[in-house]
Amino acid sequence: MATFARGSTIEKIIVRDPDDTKDQDLTLQVGPMAFYEDIIDASFHVEILIADVFGWLESFPIRSGSKVYLRIKTPTGVIDFEREPLYISNIKTAGSTSKKEVFVMQLESKAAFTNHLRRLYRKYNAPTNEVVKDILTNDLEVPDTRILEVEEPSNKIEFLGVYKRPLQTCVGLAVKSIPKNHTKKEITSGGSGMFFWETIKGFRFQSPDQIFKKALDDKENIIQYEKVATFDALDPRNNFNITNEPSWTNNHNLFEKLSMGQYNSRFGLFESSARKHIVIERDSAAIHDYNADDDGDILSNSEYFQPKEFSTMPSRHMLLVKDDRLFDNSDEQDDSSKTSMEHIEYEARRQSRYSALFSQTLEVTVPLNIQLHAGSVVNLRFPRINIDKPSGGDNNPASGFYMIKTLSHKFGSQGDFTGMQLVRDAYTKLS
Repeated sequence: MATFARGSTIEKIIVRDPDDTKDQDLTLQVGPMAFYEDIIDASFHVEILIADVFGWLESFPIRSGSKVYLRIKTPTGVIDFEREPLYISNIKTAGSTSKKEVFVMQLESKAAFTNHLRRLYRKYNAPTNEVVKDILTNDLEVPDTRILEVEEPSNKIEFLGVYKRPLQTCVGLAVKSIPKNHTKKEITSGGSGMFFWETIKGFRFQSPDQIFKKALDDKENIIQYEKVATFDALDPRNNFNITNEPSWTNNHNLFEKLSMGQYNSRFGLFESSARKHIVIERDSAAIHDYNADDDGDILSNSEYFQPKEFSTMPSRHMLLVKDDRLFDNSDEQDDSSKTSMEHIEYEARRQSRYSALFSQTLEVTVPLNIQLHAGSVVNLRFPRINIDKPSGGDNNPASGFYMIKTLSHKFGSQGDFTGMQLVRDAYTKLS
């Protein structure tokens, strides 16, 4: 049986000099390293500790901006940056002796640096997934192989680049996107807003609703981890056991939840072209009421438990301006010439959705598994108190499906592990 925590091999870590002419192999001088991903971060990050016994840092030299080619073989796959190298963003000196110098190289993908060199200046008018693909391909020059899941929303957005940075624009587009299964003509559960982030495999543009929906449709193939009281060295399931004591963090701060409008929020929407004021409310019964007609979307509750006494009245009030004719020079008042600003109508549900999704987090560590990435869904099983193993009806209520918010693959002398910060879907009960 392959041991996930011990089966990795660092095959290559090569640094190219600032002139892009010479290579230096640092494979034998590598210490602990970590790969970080987060669904609210537009780029991933790598840290590699080097114990330099030859003075390469100064004599080679190794500098910020240098390319780094690496390849790591693990029992669950290969981390391969040979064709598309990473770049050093920073070098932190950790200390030195007469025998060696220890420093940490911080690495990012090329897109993270190109983001600072390019600006958007064109006019865009398309569904947000098409705009994101356009920006990644044409402005950041990201290869097609690194553009992975790009979910199609139900809305399009018209805007001017006005010299914005590409990655920050993609994050902003994700926030303004409406998942395709949510329209004012449907009754459905869920929220609004997506995420844009980069993993070691590539870029993703998805909504939490779609992520959990795919988990529902493919439950049997979701990776499952268990928390057991005792470990058996010969148990083949060790690769899928939680190795630490799980740590839950719950936001019980009622003042904070009320200030964010998690239970009940009201948005006053002023339509400048029609010169009328509309109230959009996301209330404790989870009704998204638009213009007091029958076009509302009914959502599930943002939490399983809500304080009735404090959730019957809106706790957050905002005023937004909607200008449907922002880019229009025509005197014709027809829908075809209007600027798409539908996302503003969903602001109440978006605020509530994000707030509820991150109100509870769980941190666990498992043997290294690079099949996991930020945005993956995992199935966790916990035993009840005084029961050694999860089984049948004895499962802890904490068992169920979780989405990975933050992930870290770590390679070290004590073994190779994947640490995860997880969130639960507050709208769909998947367990």
